[in-house]
Amino acid sequence: MRTQSRNVAALRKYLRRSSKSDKIDAITLAKMPFVDAERLAEVFLPSAKIYAIQRLSRQRRHLELDIASRKTRISSILDGYLPGVRQTISNLWSKQARVFLSSRINPLTVAREGEDALTLFLATARPRRKADAIDSHMLYQSCQAAATIYLMSESAGTINDDFFSTLQEEIARELRLMDVEEAESESITKHVNELYQEFHPSNNLGTIPGVGEHTAPIFLSVIGDPTRFRSQAAFANYTGVVPDSRQSSKVEAKGLPMTKAGPAIMKWALYQSADMGRRYDPQMAWLYYREMVHNGKNHKQAMGAVMSHIGSRILAVLRENKPYELRDVDGTPISWEAARRLILTRYQVPEEIRRDRRRRTASNASLKKPLSNQREMAAIGVHKAAEAP
Repeated sequence: MRTQSRNVAALRKYLRRSSKSDKIDAITLAKMPFVDAERLAEVFLPSAKIYAIQRLSRQRRHLELDIASRKTRISSILDGYLPGVRQTISNLWSKQARVFLSSRINPLTVAREGEDALTLFLATARPRRKADAIDSHMLYQSCQAAATIYLMSESAGTINDDFFSTLQEEIARELRLMDVEEAESESITKHVNELYQEFHPSNNLGTIPGVGEHTAPIFLSVIGDPTRFRSQAAFANYTGVVPDSRQSSKVEAKGLPMTKAGPAIMKWALYQSADMGRRYDPQMAWLYYREMVHNGKNHKQAMGAVMSHIGSRILAVLRENKPYELRDVDGTPISWEAARRLILTRYQVPEEIRRDRRRRTASNASLKKPLSNQREMAAIGVHKAAEAP
């Protein structure tokens, strides 16, 4: 059997608050069946290949986060030291743009060599798509504007050719690491797809709107045997896509965040699939529209409801082992084209409602912001004491 680590930690804290040892932890685990038997779950041991899909999917997710972090870092450097340059490049991660970033980041050098040299340099690395081609004239003007600013402050000696040489090495290193990570991510994707096809050749999961080649293997590996969940509610509790509960007497709190149960990668996959699925499935689009427009929910709260519904569809498709059938809100089968038209005409949330929900969320967050430390609490206490008569 298995239980949530936070429940074990809470019981251990109650039993022996001031000490910790392996013996105390073992006693705590042994007591869990007597304390919280209802929330214990049977341990699911997947086959070696299913477990491999799960581990590879997690590793790919870590690589994707690292790649996104490097892109954010490079973008921040460009915005900080070459203002306006990033806006002249339509696709900052195209082959042509990477060649420029890896060797021509110094605006002083670009300005000295001239526009023709920059145009000739960019021509040596043509992009795969015409839309990704860099306008050398616009790029040169941005570099020239940045160089003019730095030449005016050249006497300070802070930003010069030596500074950009070091900055160039930093960006080139980030790009090299990113190339390696992208290659490894592609290799993992290929391996995962092969294992996925072996265990789910019908690809019924892929018929659900929003479920793609990245998320389908995650669902297959995390769920494993769909019959191990006695109901949809049990599956929702396992994934953690249910709101937390706070109830006392006749008072029950509403709008609470989701529980922390369930694998993090499962929640991520459900969110990604739900966000895409609501754009193509009329039932999910209607649910999102209802929560946002009629129930006053913000985007994340509405997405929580959609995540729960797409999770039930995923479990049903795996249980019944048949493709998903797209239907209208009244249950009538509908084509993908008609579904998309219906969503665009009926279930688009107005922008003014989105702005209102964002303002309300920000306002609630500021009201609920806890005091950061005891000094703030002490300062408030002193201020109130000073105001006392």
